[in-house]
Amino acid sequence: TTEPHDPYVPPKAFIDLYDVDSTPLSPTLKDELGGKPEVLRRMQAVWQGLTDADWRRMAASYWAVITYLDHEVGRLMAVLRESGADQNTIVVFTSDHGDMLGAHGLVAKGVGTAYEEVYNIPLIIRAPGLTNGTEDIDTRTSLVDLGPTLLDLTGLDSLPDASGRSLRPVLADEHNRADWLDAYAEFFGQRFVYTQRLVWHDQWKYVFSPGGIDELYNLADDPQETTNLAEDPAHRQTLEDMCRRM
Repeated sequence: TTEPHDPYVPPKAFIDLYDVDSTPLSPTLKDELGGKPEVLRRMQAVWQGLTDADWRRMAASYWAVITYLDHEVGRLMAVLRESGADQNTIVVFTSDHGDMLGAHGLVAKGVGTAYEEVYNIPLIIRAPGLTNGTEDIDTRTSLVDLGPTLLDLTGLDSLPDASGRSLRPVLADEHNRADWLDAYAEFFGQRFVYTQRLVWHDQWKYVFSPGGIDELYNLADDPQETTNLAEDPAHRQTLEDMCRRM
């Protein structure tokens, strides 16, 4: 399946679970994209004919597709429990990217959308021997950590040249938070010559765009990424530190 990819077509039973008219809009839907790359204004222009009702319908449809997928995952988990296989099965629920869903007036993902709506994706891991119900919203991790994690959980040898590392200490809540403050990502432009590099450190996020302008955000103070601090002299030292980390 390609779900929950656009064009967001959920089964009727699942869209009926939502009150479309009361679906909240993104707080940055009307963003004029000040301090952001020009390519985003070109993308945003494609969607400027949409009404608030259109945006609400889009968001509700996306959520309904997610609910449908959750329902299907529930069916799989039920079969594992009924067969007893849940006692020796590792289950990983994640994604390759998120969706702008109206944030900054944009849809889906695309060129230059280096924002948390796209990069902050779900990761749920259930494995025999792990404590149930632990939620962690502070650890910086990446899809490159999944391979080492699965090898570790299954007792197999680690990959000597892996870029990632095992999340087992995090899953067991035996990690030092200071060791898990960093993440890195790359975007290679799809069909366009537009690349980006991203680095996170604690609450800071730096986006390097060779074909646009650089962006620096304090996610603790500005979770919606509305204020680009890259050109602010007061944050010059932080910008340089993030460049070194990248």
